[in-house]
Amino acid sequence: MKNFLLHPWSAVLLCAALSTLTDTLGTLWWEKKDFSFLLTTIFLSPLVFLSFGYVGRHFGLALASSLTNTLIVAGPILVGLILRQEIRRLSPGQMMGMTLLVAGIFLLAWCRPPAD
Repeated sequence: MKNFLLHPWSAVLLCAALSTLTDTLGTLWWEKKDFSFLLTTIFLSPLVFLSFGYVGRHFGLALASSLTNTLIVAGPILVGLILRQEIRRLSPGQMMGMTLLVAGIFLLAWCRPPAD
């Protein structure tokens, strides 16, 4: 049995989670000017880069970019909407765009071409 932590999908999720955390900490740094947020952001940033490289090696650049970058956008959106209560400041058009983002993730991940 393969190690789940070495599976490319684990790296996709890790990359997205690390990037979401880094984006959130970067925002908190600018709001609070607490150096612990800045130092953690600086420490985590290379890990995001390395996890993306691992994903790209297994999925190819186009699919890796589509999956990870879309999830990287979706993660901070969820943090903003749920944890920071920013949903009240969005227009219906913006909410529709975010819904389409989730639909795009679904199509990229599950609608693969048939194997030869």
